[in-house]
Amino acid sequence: MENQVTNNANALRLFFTDEVFVVKDESVQKRPLGNAEPVFAAGNIAVAEEKEAVLSAEIARIPEIKSTQSPKVYPQTTEIPHIAEEPMPEKVFKFLGGNKKSVLILVNDQQHDVSTEQGRELLRKIVKAIDLGTPDFAVLNYANYKGTDYVELNRFFKPVIMLSFGVEIAALKLNLTWQNEIIIHENTKIIFAPNLHHLDSDITAKKTLWGHLQKIK
Repeated sequence: MENQVTNNANALRLFFTDEVFVVKDESVQKRPLGNAEPVFAAGNIAVAEEKEAVLSAEIARIPEIKSTQSPKVYPQTTEIPHIAEEPMPEKVFKFLGGNKKSVLILVNDQQHDVSTEQGRELLRKIVKAIDLGTPDFAVLNYANYKGTDYVELNRFFKPVIMLSFGVEIAALKLNLTWQNEIIIHENTKIIFAPNLHHLDSDITAKKTLWGHLQKIK
């Protein structure tokens, strides 16, 4: 298809038949075009420059602040691992007998394994009176384990009956009072009596002991 756009004057007259008149308007004055001058708001420029001057003056009057203290450095704390307490090792005792019936007999003699000859003979009569043989009880010389309390003895021997000859209540750290009566402490029946050697010659203490032994027989 041919291009229908044309600039030919003769061709244009065929379409535009009306007469066109060009009239010059004298009232309109055209300003010569020159280099266009930029338009600035003089008032705005003055205000901006004045503000900048004020800010510069204010900044100049602010003294420089210098820190007189050095920053604190806090050392990093290291976490201390929790150390579990190890249980106390169980004390081991050297004793005579078999302790099959859980009968603990405490003696207190620094010069003999058990007691003097008189004391040992009295002990033989005591264990026989309550129908005990050597395998049934345990004889411990407390003089070799001074400072040992009842808790340690009970943990090791687990006595059902404890006969204490010459070992005081305070030494065993028991909060008890001996009143010539059998003491039942926890699951243990306890009898306190003088040292075997002295007991042999003390008739009154010996009779009291025999009465207690009959109750635990």
